[in-house]
Amino acid sequence: MADPADAAQLEIERTEARLIANLKKADVTPTDECIECGNEIQEARKKAIKTNLCIGCAEMNELRSRNYATRK
Repeated sequence: MADPADAAQLEIERTEARLIANLKKADVTPTDECIECGNEIQEARKKAIKTNLCIGCAEMNELRSRNYATRK
């Protein structure tokens, strides 16, 4: 029988896997430079996900989408 800590860890791992899967979008053409600011995209980020945005621009897009998603 799993204790609450084990159940919580499993839920965290499922959530992380889902979030990572959502980041891996097939319609994105990976690039070496960010399409918004022109900065180089880190090698580790390029290996982890298909992206054409640097981490800074991706974070700004996420913040914008969160802020504007609640406004109607």
